[in-house]
Amino acid sequence: MMTSIRSAVFSVYLVMTIAVMGIACLPLILFGRRAARGTVKLWSRLALFGLHQIAGVSFKVEGAENMPQGGALIAANHQSQWETIALYALAPNPVMILKKELLRIPVYGWWAGAAGNIAVDRKGGAKALRAMTREAKKHTDAGEQIIIFPEGTRLKPGETRKFQPGVAGIYATTGAPCTPVAHDSGRFWRHPGGEKIPGVITLRILPAIPPGLDRKEFLDTLAARLENARPDLAVAKGPPHG
Repeated sequence: MMTSIRSAVFSVYLVMTIAVMGIACLPLILFGRRAARGTVKLWSRLALFGLHQIAGVSFKVEGAENMPQGGALIAANHQSQWETIALYALAPNPVMILKKELLRIPVYGWWAGAAGNIAVDRKGGAKALRAMTREAKKHTDAGEQIIIFPEGTRLKPGETRKFQPGVAGIYATTGAPCTPVAHDSGRFWRHPGGEKIPGVITLRILPAIPPGLDRKEFLDTLAARLENARPDLAVAKGPPHG
């Protein structure tokens, strides 16, 4: 019961911080992408703070020295909303790949677009994929980090699936290194449902995969590194008891 109450309170906190910050800081959008990105990063840190203080969910980072500082891909497994928030807070100059539908959400969508994130039309096929990779190259050339979830959807802890083609296309087009990131957020931030189980999320930032590998070798290397490092694959499947 207490876990459900704390989860609900955090959900209200998350929405309120988006609404209050998003509206109060609107004038900063006029100062360009850097100011917008800084505002979103601040909100991300506040979200992580609230998650710890309200819901009892904290995190630890292993391999922080592997976080890229220049143009790169950051490819992470996807289990909850947590990693979208945490990686945005941790990367120096993050650019998120997201569904274009998210730009239509009031306040959130305004800032997602102003911060320079890349919106993708999932129904656009090869044309949309080419547009995404071209846009990604502009960002990596500018020294920014492209955050992508190659599974394409959120999975339960212990689950795996074949990667979507976008990550290989971006890797080939940008000529940038790819930093794999593994975590077990789904054990503590449940999806679907959104229940928060008190505990510590482990985030592992792995050494970068250098550019220049062919498509198959890159995808095989990325998959192997993520699967070997994922904490949820090293423990019994399913979330712990709160």
